[in-house]
Amino acid sequence: MSLSEYIRKRRLSKAYEELKNSDIKIMDLAIKYQYESEISFSRSFKNMFDMTPSECRKSNVEFIQFPIYQLNQLNTPFKYSYKIEEIEEIQLYAYKTPYAKTKEDFLYRIRELYQNLKDRNLFEKIVELGMYGITFKQDDNTEIYYVGCKEKLKNSEPVKIIAGKYAVFNCGGANQSDIAPLIHNIYSQFVLSTNLDIDLNYSFEYYEKNDNCYLYIHIKNQ
Repeated sequence: MSLSEYIRKRRLSKAYEELKNSDIKIMDLAIKYQYESEISFSRSFKNMFDMTPSECRKSNVEFIQFPIYQLNQLNTPFKYSYKIEEIEEIQLYAYKTPYAKTKEDFLYRIRELYQNLKDRNLFEKIVELGMYGITFKQDDNTEIYYVGCKEKLKNSEPVKIIAGKYAVFNCGGANQSDIAPLIHNIYSQFVLSTNLDIDLNYSFEYYEKNDNCYLYIHIKNQ
């Protein structure tokens, strides 16, 4: 990819996001991202996203982002497709991981938690009822992970998913091997590339019964 092509894709990606998140006029957007006219901006936008800026603003399609690419980055940039959703508070009953000192230890304890639920014949029941997983950082910068559902099961404890606006990503699978790399890429690429004020301390997953998972990244009030 040439430098000029990279710059063009980054500008259009930022324009796409601003188009969906504000009421800025398309002409003003074209000028802001250094296009000579609304026509040239619309033509370039359609070549990249297969729709005009007007069609994009009216549509309910997922956001598409071309992320920042760092020169020392070994992997190619990942194109992110996501939706913005506003959700109400959700009351759950869940089980949590114990204290973990490192990221590796944290991921191990999540796997350990799932295995423990399977050994106690609780995992399938949680999946059947609609499984959620919540990750958040505590004041001491350690992470806690909850897994549960909306129905109270034996020895589960109440926990709430906070109401608010979220960026929602389709993980393409329900295994930790599907989810962990996506989370890493989101925090190493997506967060640097977006205008959204991402909450780095809070996210949750919702698992569908067809072995798919959606990742919800909390957006701070803007």
